[in-house]
Parts: sequence; C-alpha cells; structure tokens
Amino acid sequence: MQRVLRNGQLLIGNILRVLLVGLLLASGGLAEALPGWAASDGQSTQVVDHGAWQRFLDTFLHTDAAGQTFLDYARVTPPHRIQLAAYLTELQAIDPLTLNRAEQQAYWLNLYNAATVEVVLGDYPVKSIRAIGGAFGGLIPTGPWSAERVRVNNQMLSLDDIEHGIFRPKFNDFRAHFAFNCGAKGCPNLAAQAFTGLALEAQLNAAAQAFINHPRGVRLQDGSLTLSKIFDWYRADFVADEQALPLFLAPFAEPILGAQLTNYSGRIDYEYDWSLNEAAPLL
Repeated sequence: MQRVLRNGQLLIGNILRVLLVGLLLASGGLAEALPGWAASDGQSTQVVDHGAWQRFLDTFLHTDAAGQTFLDYARVTPPHRIQLAAYLTELQAIDPLTLNRAEQQAYWLNLYNAATVEVVLGDYPVKSIRAIGGAFGGLIPTGPWSAERVRVNNQMLSLDDIEHGIFRPKFNDFRAHFAFNCGAKGCPNLAAQAFTGLALEAQLNAAAQAFINHPRGVRLQDGSLTLSKIFDWYRADFVADEQALPLFLAPFAEPILGAQLTNYSGRIDYEYDWSLNEAAPLL
C-alpha cells in the first residue's frame, strides 16, 4: 500500500513538474542563450530568398478591417503543404551564422513562423495550438513549443530554442515579441510580409505599432487599462517595473491613446486569447 502511495506521489510530482516547465516555456520565462549561436558576419551580403513563404502568405493570410491577420488553414491544400515543407527544408540547409545580423533576424523570424504554421496544419482541425503536443503522449497538453522541430547546422531545435535560446538573448530586441507568431488570436499578427534583412527595422516597428494600437494588445476603456499577457510574461524585456509599461508603450500608440497612456497610473490587468488565429470560412 505504501509503495502504491509513493508511486502515486511520484507520478503526481512528475506531472506537476512537466506542467510547470511547460508553462515556463510557453510564457517565455526562460531566455538562457544556447551555446554556439552567437556568431554573425557583418560583411556578408548574402540575401535569403523568402519568396516561397511570401507566396504562401499571399494565398492564405487575410487581414480584417481592424488590421488583425488570420490564416485560412482549411484551404491549405496538400500541394501547398509540400511547398511550405520545401521552404522550411531550404531554410534549414542555410548556415545562419554566415549571415549579417539583420538577415539572421529575418531568417529566424520566418523560420519560426513558417514552422508554427506547419505544426498547426499537422494537427488541423484544432481549436488552439496549446492542444497540440504535450506530456505523456499528449495526455497533458502543454503546446508544441518544446518539441524539436527543425535541424539547423546539424542541431535539432524547438520553437522555444529559436525564440528564447537564440533570438531573445542574442538580439535583445523587445520588438521581436510582436514578430514571432504563436498561432493564437491573442498573439501579435502573423506578418503579411515575409521578414527581410533590408526592411527589418521598418517591419519590426510596424509590428509593434499594429499590436499596441489593437485592443488585444492595449485597451484603455472606462479608465481601466488592460494589456496583452505578453507584457506580463515578458515584462523584463520591456521595463523593470510594471508601472512603467504605459509610458513605455505610449510612443508606439496613436496620438489619443498615447496621451492616455502617458498619463495613466492606475491598475493594469492582463488577458490573452489562445483560440486559433483561423480565418472565418469564405462565403
């Protein structure tokens, strides 16, 4: 009887540990640099071709009247999935460390976003990306982020490795949080334009502005401020103290919202919609 109880306690403990690790990874709480990815070539003029990804986006990504993007997963055909897989294979054959920093950032952002779409398509139809993968054969859903998905420079990498082990510690740019897309409605847009080294600065600024000026990013209503959970999960990437968030966000906001944020000093609430960023069926 005691052995059964001990085994039960061990099982429960293991489940709790798995859930805790899953939550930490999903929230971006871990941002320790993976070794071996620090290099770049400032003299490189190599330009990565993201045309295949752009054609996929042009075909299946829709933008609503408020500027939010949604992907039409239901219309993605087997031939288009093959083309997406071929694009991902081409990216994995490139050594990103030979690229300059801007090309490298565009490389990782597009690789992450395209791989995320491929993950969703592999389990589609699904209500939320968090229902994909998980511990104990999927018995406990923790999302797909910690599973190894791509091989770059002969090293298997997960989505978490790309975002939290390479990009965040290496480039230290808070705007990346508005460029990585997790396949959820609460997430910043899946960018309608493939990231490129040449246009990267403008694209990252546009991504930040689009999210901060949308209610799912920042909503100030009846004197109460509600922010995306992204600003809670990754707060240290933005500000040292929560009360500094409104002033930090103000420069990216439209004039009226910016003025309200500049003068805001009240309570901050957070929310996030994990439902799939799926386009409504075309009539």
